[in-house]
Amino acid sequence: MNRLNPLHLIALLVVIILFMLFKLSQIKDEFKTQEDIYKKSEVIAKELSAYKRVYGDKSRIKHSLNKILSQRSLKSAKLLITQNKNGLFISSKSIDLYALNSLMSKILNGPYSVKSFKINRIDKKHATLNLEIAW
Repeated sequence: MNRLNPLHLIALLVVIILFMLFKLSQIKDEFKTQEDIYKKSEVIAKELSAYKRVYGDKSRIKHSLNKILSQRSLKSAKLLITQNKNGLFISSKSIDLYALNSLMSKILNGPYSVKSFKINRIDKKHATLNLEIAW
């Protein structure tokens, strides 16, 4: 009576092995989920670094803004440009709609952080402009 039955030991080993296989499959599923999450976060990190490269370079942004503002189509607009350490403020009491369209298409399609802008129409060919760009 004091001896262990070998069938009981085999049954116990089979139950332990089945339990371990079940836990192993759960761990594999959890690892696969964590791996997918890691790959997604890696893609997001690469996108964020690309955005930082484009939007974070102040000297490149300042240079491209100066290039836009020095165009011939904007000379007649008499833009009042105020620059401080936080950004750039562009205003005009009367800007031609052609020049306004040219300026806004370049600003809105470029890598600029437009903080605020306000455009009021004066007549059919002129408008007022207040534009603030932050960096």
